[in-house]
Amino acid sequence: MKLIVGFFETKPGQREAYLEAARDHLEKSRLDPDCHYIELVPMPGHPDRILLAEAFTSEAAHRRHEDTDHMRALWAVGPSLLSDVVIDSMVSDTVEHIDERFE
Repeated sequence: MKLIVGFFETKPGQREAYLEAARDHLEKSRLDPDCHYIELVPMPGHPDRILLAEAFTSEAAHRRHEDTDHMRALWAVGPSLLSDVVIDSMVSDTVEHIDERFE
């Protein structure tokens, strides 16, 4: 499994523009059967920060994800809307998944 977690810092006032630019990419990525989840979450209290969280079945699946037209389209707008990107990427054959339900 490949997990990606990080923060995007947009240029001042550009967070909503970046999230709108990412909409198509997120929708198409979520259709990929090898994508467990992909989320861009605006951070409360930080008007230009976005949390990134992704999980793919494997590193190869994530590489295929990076080689899509919708990923390239999003990368193309990054320089005009983003100021900083910090990402942690983890690959492991053993991932513990915990799913607790509360009534």
